[in-house]
Amino acid sequence: MANFNTHLNTAVNVTGLGSATLLSAGHTDLNGALWLWFLGSIGGLLPDIDSDNSTSLDTIFNLFAFSAVLLVLHYITTELIIEISFIELIIVPLLVYGFMKYILRPIFEWFTVHRGSCHSILFLAFCGLLTTQVTWQLNSQATVQAATFAWLAGGFVLLGGLIHLMLDEIYSVDLSNVRIKRSFGTALKLADFDNKIITLASILAIAGLVYIAPPTEQAIISLSDWSHFRLQSLHFKF
Repeated sequence: MANFNTHLNTAVNVTGLGSATLLSAGHTDLNGALWLWFLGSIGGLLPDIDSDNSTSLDTIFNLFAFSAVLLVLHYITTELIIEISFIELIIVPLLVYGFMKYILRPIFEWFTVHRGSCHSILFLAFCGLLTTQVTWQLNSQATVQAATFAWLAGGFVLLGGLIHLMLDEIYSVDLSNVRIKRSFGTALKLADFDNKIITLASILAIAGLVYIAPPTEQAIISLSDWSHFRLQSLHFKF
């Protein structure tokens, strides 16, 4: 299978090109393009999150922990409208990070095996839809642009993940000796049907996320318009 650097570099290059294309077409602004690029790059590491000793697992869980800290602080200060002291500002992130690293991560490692459920299209679909829903909830839900960007965010996570799976399958073929390795077919699969409980839970979760997903009609119409695509003369707005 491909190594960490190959997965990351390929995902960064492909999703970077994709986000730049959307920016050139006016489907997103510069901040949105950078965010999509980031999500696509992370998606390129997601399938290896089930490897207990992988660099991908360390990277992704650290990013998840950091994101969780920001979300908790955002919720406390904006939704609950609570003023927190300097000490609490130190303690809350430590508690959230400790929960992610020492409780959630060991549980996740115990339930998963490498190239199992996380190395499947079903898992990537769940991650993509979950990203879509979180992005949708964090933005103004009254605009077409918010729904479009939410679907783009989920789509880039899915794209990065599919790049990872395809790379692993490509690296399963030894072209120098013209032979197929034993790992062929274990990466790019629809679902891990050996683990029926997780597969069923994933299908139910996906169905629920599809049911509450942002509207798609206007998003499709918006993304179908490429009349504003430009190769030059871009004006960036932060």
